[in-house]
Amino acid sequence: MALPLTRLVIVLACFFALGPSLRGTTVVSAAPRAAFVPVLIYHHVKWPRPGDNAIERGLTISPAQLATELTHLAAGGYRSVTARDIAAFLRGGPALPKRPVALTFDDGYSDVYANAYQVLLRRRMRATFFIVPGFLDKPRYLTWKQVENMAAHGMDIEAHSMTHPDLTTVPAAQMQREIRLSRLLLESRLHRQVRVFAYPYGAYNGGILRSVRSAGYYAAFTTHQGWWQTETNRLVLPRVYVDNDDTASIFAGRLVADAVALAADPT
Repeated sequence: MALPLTRLVIVLACFFALGPSLRGTTVVSAAPRAAFVPVLIYHHVKWPRPGDNAIERGLTISPAQLATELTHLAAGGYRSVTARDIAAFLRGGPALPKRPVALTFDDGYSDVYANAYQVLLRRRMRATFFIVPGFLDKPRYLTWKQVENMAAHGMDIEAHSMTHPDLTTVPAAQMQREIRLSRLLLESRLHRQVRVFAYPYGAYNGGILRSVRSAGYYAAFTTHQGWWQTETNRLVLPRVYVDNDDTASIFAGRLVADAVALAADPT
């Protein structure tokens, strides 16, 4: 039975007014997620020793400096988040708090247990520790028991390869093992997901990015300086180095990408 002309006109008008979504032809997506988050890079937290070489001195801040910086963050209303939190947000998960900041500690040096982890715990702050499983239980590095304890008390433990090679210089099969096995071993010992990677020396190329993705990681961090964490660049997220000669104004500038303050950085 045919519809009267007036009713047919009304039906067609409603059909087109409701838009293409009802016709199965819409290709509409929300804007990619992004957040301004300073992700700070630390390595050693200890008092310098006469025997330290130039590289180790450059990777070291003192416990007093870390305490001062944590106090600055608290006074400024910053909320500590983890690499896992950022990855989850970029994949559509919970929103990040206002004024987020992430503290990341690379390589798993033994000094971070007393001088970073325990300090953060007392201040009720969280951080991410990018761990190299092949280094654990060796001199100068954390033990498995310490890493398990840190994870049990709310710290974010993520992967930094098995043995910390420059992944751009090793054979493809080794590169893939370094990326995949570090995640699997950490997960088996910690009984929780490990889905964030940090590139050793910050080095990567297209093949490494593909291996990181196929190994099941949701996000990966470089050592490129930057503050915007974006969904479209989840495998090449930026971070910000903290130097042992940072003044209060330079550290404050690192948190907000203040070009004037950062221009005063002697390094």
